[in-house]
Amino acid sequence: MASTGRKSSEEIRISVSGMAEFVTSPGRSTKSLLHPYKFNKRGEGFVRSRYYQLAIAAIRAYHAAGNDIAVFEKNIHELQARAEATTKPWERPKLANNIRAIEAYRRVYGNRHFTICPNHRLEYRINEIIVTARPDLWVQENDTQVLLKIGLAKKRPAYVDILLTIIRKAAVNSGYRIRSKNIVYLDVSTGKELICSAGLRRFNKVFAEKAREIVTVWPTIT
Repeated sequence: MASTGRKSSEEIRISVSGMAEFVTSPGRSTKSLLHPYKFNKRGEGFVRSRYYQLAIAAIRAYHAAGNDIAVFEKNIHELQARAEATTKPWERPKLANNIRAIEAYRRVYGNRHFTICPNHRLEYRINEIIVTARPDLWVQENDTQVLLKIGLAKKRPAYVDILLTIIRKAAVNSGYRIRSKNIVYLDVSTGKELICSAGLRRFNKVFAEKAREIVTVWPTIT
Protein backbone atom coordinates (compact mmCIF):
# COMPACT_ATOMS: atom_id res chain seq x y z
CA MET A 1 0.00 0.00 0.00
CA ALA A 2 1.21 3.51 -0.67
CA SER A 3 2.53 5.74 2.06
CA THR A 4 0.42 8.70 3.11
CA GLY A 5 3.38 11.07 3.32
CA ARG A 6 5.00 10.50 6.70
CA LYS A 7 8.75 11.11 6.49
CA SER A 8 10.94 8.00 6.66
CA SER A 9 12.56 9.19 9.93
CA GLU A 10 9.10 9.22 11.49
CA GLU A 11 7.84 5.94 10.14
CA ILE A 12 6.31 3.63 12.71
CA ARG A 13 8.08 0.27 12.76
CA ILE A 14 6.65 -2.81 14.47
CA SER A 15 7.83 -6.40 14.35
CA VAL A 16 5.63 -9.05 12.78
CA SER A 17 5.13 -10.73 16.17
CA GLY A 18 4.13 -7.39 17.67
CA MET A 19 1.60 -6.74 14.92
CA ALA A 20 0.13 -10.22 15.31
CA GLU A 21 -0.18 -9.70 19.05
CA PHE A 22 -1.72 -6.26 18.57
CA VAL A 23 -4.38 -7.61 16.22
CA THR A 24 -5.27 -10.56 18.46
CA SER A 25 -5.22 -8.81 21.86
CA PRO A 26 -8.36 -6.66 21.91
CA GLY A 27 -8.51 -6.64 25.71
CA ARG A 28 -5.09 -5.12 26.23
CA SER A 29 -4.27 -1.42 26.28
CA THR A 30 -3.14 -0.18 22.88
CA LYS A 31 -0.58 2.11 24.49
CA SER A 32 0.93 -0.66 26.59
CA LEU A 33 1.30 -2.88 23.53
CA LEU A 34 2.94 -0.16 21.44
CA HIS A 35 5.10 1.50 24.11
CA PRO A 36 8.11 -0.88 23.70
CA TYR A 37 8.21 -0.24 19.97
CA LYS A 38 8.23 3.53 20.30
CA PHE A 39 10.86 3.86 23.03
CA ASN A 40 13.15 0.86 22.65
CA LYS A 41 15.74 1.91 20.04
CA ARG A 42 16.39 -1.67 19.01
CA GLY A 43 12.74 -2.57 19.25
CA GLU A 44 10.73 -5.12 21.17
CA GLY A 45 10.94 -7.26 18.06
CA PHE A 46 14.72 -7.39 18.38
CA VAL A 47 14.44 -8.77 21.91
CA ARG A 48 11.99 -11.42 20.78
CA SER A 49 14.06 -12.36 17.74
CA ARG A 50 17.10 -12.90 19.94
CA TYR A 51 15.29 -15.18 22.37
CA TYR A 52 15.91 -18.37 20.37
CA GLN A 53 19.31 -17.41 18.95
CA LEU A 54 21.08 -20.21 20.84
CA ALA A 55 18.74 -22.79 19.31
CA ILE A 56 19.00 -21.22 15.86
CA ALA A 57 22.81 -21.25 16.06
CA ALA A 58 22.69 -24.95 16.96
CA ILE A 59 20.36 -25.66 14.02
CA ARG A 60 22.66 -23.83 11.62
CA ALA A 61 25.67 -25.77 12.92
CA TYR A 62 23.75 -29.05 12.60
CA HIS A 63 23.00 -28.55 8.92
CA ALA A 64 26.47 -27.14 8.21
CA ALA A 65 27.91 -30.38 9.65
CA GLY A 66 25.83 -32.51 7.29
CA ASN A 67 23.00 -33.23 9.74
CA ASP A 68 25.39 -34.53 12.40
CA ILE A 69 23.21 -35.44 15.39
CA ALA A 70 26.23 -35.01 17.66
CA VAL A 71 25.95 -31.25 17.09
CA PHE A 72 22.50 -31.18 18.68
CA GLU A 73 23.60 -33.40 21.56
CA LYS A 74 26.62 -31.19 22.25
CA ASN A 75 24.55 -28.00 22.23
CA ILE A 76 21.82 -29.45 24.44
CA HIS A 77 24.43 -30.66 26.95
CA GLU A 78 26.06 -27.22 27.03
CA LEU A 79 22.74 -25.41 27.49
CA GLN A 80 21.75 -27.78 30.29
CA ALA A 81 25.04 -27.10 32.03
CA ARG A 82 24.52 -23.34 31.69
CA ALA A 83 20.99 -23.63 33.07
CA GLU A 84 22.24 -25.53 36.12
CA ALA A 85 25.05 -23.05 36.74
CA THR A 86 23.25 -19.75 36.20
CA THR A 87 22.27 -17.54 39.13
CA LYS A 88 20.03 -15.34 36.98
CA PRO A 89 16.37 -16.31 37.51
CA TRP A 90 15.34 -15.13 34.01
CA GLU A 91 18.06 -17.10 32.24
CA ARG A 92 17.08 -20.62 33.29
CA PRO A 93 13.64 -20.68 31.55
CA LYS A 94 15.17 -19.06 28.45
CA LEU A 95 17.82 -21.78 28.23
CA ALA A 96 15.18 -24.45 28.85
CA ASN A 97 13.05 -23.08 26.01
CA ASN A 98 16.05 -23.05 23.68
CA ILE A 99 16.64 -26.71 24.51
CA ARG A 100 12.97 -27.43 23.79
CA ALA A 101 13.32 -25.60 20.47
CA ILE A 102 16.30 -27.73 19.45
CA GLU A 103 14.50 -30.93 20.44
CA ALA A 104 11.35 -29.88 18.57
CA TYR A 105 13.35 -29.02 15.47
CA ARG A 106 15.16 -32.35 15.63
CA ARG A 107 11.86 -34.24 15.79
CA VAL A 108 10.19 -32.33 12.97
CA TYR A 109 13.05 -31.48 10.62
CA GLY A 110 15.95 -33.64 11.77
CA ASN A 111 15.88 -35.83 8.66
CA ARG A 112 15.38 -32.99 6.19
CA HIS A 113 18.40 -32.04 4.12
CA PHE A 114 18.14 -28.30 4.37
CA THR A 115 20.74 -25.89 3.10
CA ILE A 116 20.92 -22.77 5.24
CA CYS A 117 20.45 -19.68 3.08
CA PRO A 118 21.30 -16.06 3.90
CA ASN A 119 18.46 -14.47 5.80
CA HIS A 120 16.70 -11.41 4.42
CA ARG A 121 15.20 -8.41 6.19
CA LEU A 122 11.65 -8.46 4.89
CA GLU A 123 9.23 -5.61 5.42
CA TYR A 124 5.54 -5.15 4.77
CA ARG A 125 4.04 -1.67 4.60
CA ILE A 126 0.50 -1.02 5.80
CA ASN A 127 -0.04 2.66 4.96
CA GLU A 128 2.25 4.47 7.44
CA ILE A 129 3.19 1.35 9.37
CA ILE A 130 6.21 -0.75 8.44
CA VAL A 131 6.05 -4.30 9.79
CA THR A 132 9.45 -5.98 9.94
CA ALA A 133 9.01 -9.63 9.02
CA ARG A 134 12.36 -11.41 9.13
CA PRO A 135 12.10 -15.20 9.50
CA ASP A 136 14.31 -17.01 12.02
CA LEU A 137 15.61 -19.43 9.41
CA TRP A 138 15.65 -19.26 5.63
CA VAL A 139 16.47 -22.68 4.19
CA GLN A 140 16.35 -24.51 0.89
CA GLU A 141 15.67 -28.16 0.08
CA ASN A 142 16.33 -29.01 -3.57
CA ASP A 143 14.63 -26.12 -5.40
CA THR A 144 12.22 -25.24 -2.61
CA GLN A 145 12.77 -22.42 -0.15
CA VAL A 146 11.25 -22.57 3.33
CA LEU A 147 10.89 -19.71 5.82
CA LEU A 148 10.69 -20.73 9.45
CA LYS A 149 9.69 -18.95 12.63
CA ILE A 150 10.35 -20.51 16.04
CA GLY A 151 8.40 -19.63 19.16
CA LEU A 152 5.58 -20.32 21.58
CA ALA A 153 2.28 -20.14 19.75
CA LYS A 154 -0.34 -18.01 21.45
CA LYS A 155 -3.68 -19.47 22.53
CA ARG A 156 -5.46 -17.57 19.76
CA PRO A 157 -5.14 -19.54 16.49
CA ALA A 158 -5.27 -16.31 14.49
CA TYR A 159 -1.94 -15.19 16.01
CA VAL A 160 0.13 -17.65 13.96
CA ASP A 161 -2.00 -17.19 10.83
CA ILE A 162 -1.48 -13.42 10.98
CA LEU A 163 2.24 -13.74 11.66
CA LEU A 164 2.81 -16.14 8.77
CA THR A 165 0.52 -14.19 6.42
CA ILE A 166 2.51 -10.99 6.96
CA ILE A 167 5.80 -12.81 6.40
CA ARG A 168 4.43 -14.20 3.14
CA LYS A 169 3.14 -10.80 2.04
CA ALA A 170 6.55 -9.29 2.80
CA ALA A 171 8.35 -12.07 0.89
CA VAL A 172 6.08 -11.70 -2.15
CA ASN A 173 6.46 -7.91 -2.11
CA SER A 174 10.23 -8.41 -2.09
CA GLY A 175 10.11 -10.65 -5.14
CA TYR A 176 10.41 -14.05 -3.45
CA ARG A 177 7.94 -16.62 -4.79
CA ILE A 178 7.36 -18.80 -1.76
CA ARG A 179 4.21 -20.89 -1.38
CA SER A 180 2.12 -20.55 1.75
CA LYS A 181 2.80 -24.15 2.83
CA ASN A 182 6.52 -23.32 2.93
CA ILE A 183 6.16 -20.50 5.43
CA VAL A 184 5.90 -22.31 8.74
CA TYR A 185 5.92 -21.81 12.49
CA LEU A 186 7.56 -24.32 14.83
CA ASP A 187 5.62 -24.23 18.09
CA VAL A 188 8.11 -25.01 20.85
CA SER A 189 5.32 -25.66 23.36
CA THR A 190 3.88 -28.56 21.34
CA GLY A 191 6.75 -29.47 19.04
CA LYS A 192 4.41 -29.16 16.06
CA GLU A 193 4.76 -27.40 12.73
CA LEU A 194 2.03 -24.86 11.95
CA ILE A 195 1.40 -23.90 8.33
CA CYS A 196 0.16 -20.60 6.96
CA SER A 197 -3.47 -21.32 6.13
CA ALA A 198 -4.49 -17.80 5.11
CA GLY A 199 -4.58 -16.39 1.60
CA LEU A 200 -2.68 -13.23 0.73
CA ARG A 201 -5.84 -11.09 0.81
CA ARG A 202 -7.09 -12.36 4.12
CA PHE A 203 -6.77 -9.90 7.01
CA ASN A 204 -6.24 -6.91 4.67
CA LYS A 205 -9.22 -5.03 6.12
CA VAL A 206 -8.17 -5.86 9.67
CA PHE A 207 -4.60 -4.73 9.01
CA ALA A 208 -5.79 -1.43 7.54
CA GLU A 209 -8.04 -0.77 10.54
CA LYS A 210 -5.29 -1.60 13.03
CA ALA A 211 -2.79 0.56 11.13
CA ARG A 212 -5.13 3.55 11.40
CA GLU A 213 -5.54 2.87 15.13
CA ILE A 214 -1.78 2.73 15.62
CA VAL A 215 -1.21 5.99 13.72
CA THR A 216 -3.87 7.71 15.85
CA VAL A 217 -2.54 6.46 19.19
CA TRP A 218 1.20 6.69 18.44
CA PRO A 219 1.65 10.47 19.18
CA THR A 220 -0.07 10.07 22.57
CA ILE A 221 2.29 7.34 23.83
CA THR A 222 4.67 8.85 26.38
